[in-house]
Amino acid sequence: MILVSDDEPTVADSLKKIGPSLDVSVLDEAKAKVVERARKEKPDLVVLDVRLKDGLETLSLLKTGRNTRDIPVVVIARDDAPELREMALEIGADGFIPKPLGKDFLPKLLLFLAGKPKR
Repeated sequence: MILVSDDEPTVADSLKKIGPSLDVSVLDEAKAKVVERARKEKPDLVVLDVRLKDGLETLSLLKTGRNTRDIPVVVIARDDAPELREMALEIGADGFIPKPLGKDFLPKLLLFLAGKPKR
């Protein structure tokens, strides 16, 4: 299961459309509740939209939480700003992908997951 937190519903909607064909369930959650939802659902991956400081704080909460620190987090961001990428990776993001996301985004996420050790 992939948990998506993005202010723009298009990312979650498109992942939900192609998820079943790749045998993946996709849930979406508001940034304010994504940490709580990750604790409860224990997703295989969190896709987190990071725009500003609040997104980095959410990433930090996910990567330092006792029940969420081992969940891989891929950060997506509107801008491929090197400093934002660097901060996200330093905080603990497992990947960083600038928007716009291509049609191959979900298959790439699945390849990413396939290479991660099982929790």
